[in-house]
Amino acid sequence: MKKWVMALSLVGCLTCSTGTVFAASDSSAKPTHTTLHPVTADVQDVDGPAVHNWGDIKSSVQVTRDTLREAYQASHDAYTQKLQKYAKCTPTQAKKAVMAEHPGMTVEELQLRNIRTNLVYMSIVRDDEDKYLVIVDAGNGSILVDRRIPTHHERVFANGDD
Repeated sequence: MKKWVMALSLVGCLTCSTGTVFAASDSSAKPTHTTLHPVTADVQDVDGPAVHNWGDIKSSVQVTRDTLREAYQASHDAYTQKLQKYAKCTPTQAKKAVMAEHPGMTVEELQLRNIRTNLVYMSIVRDDEDKYLVIVDAGNGSILVDRRIPTHHERVFANGDD
């Protein structure tokens, strides 16, 4: 059995590497050549025309953007509901922890998320001048990350000589 598998593997490797499939075992039969195409992640050839033009694809069924938005929200809600049972800290407790760290600021978002299988609450807080990303441990409510988010102007002109 082992020799048979090895022989089959060898034939398969030779077939793939040479691009030739043998049609018969007699010497008069000519090999049938197959065309091998390289597999790449490129959607468009730099020098040639586009391989895929997604704008030309028309299905027999179209849905509105509102329907897609609702489907995404339902998916997000189900995701949150599924993970919520593992969180020992409630969203209200997480919001209190964020507000204690940034008094007087407004909590724009608070979402239960996972970061590499670590369950956390991600929050964006802001006031008139600053905006912060605050990540709260969903287990004990402690602040794991508290980072100021640079403004668009700061990002654009970060390395400029103003």
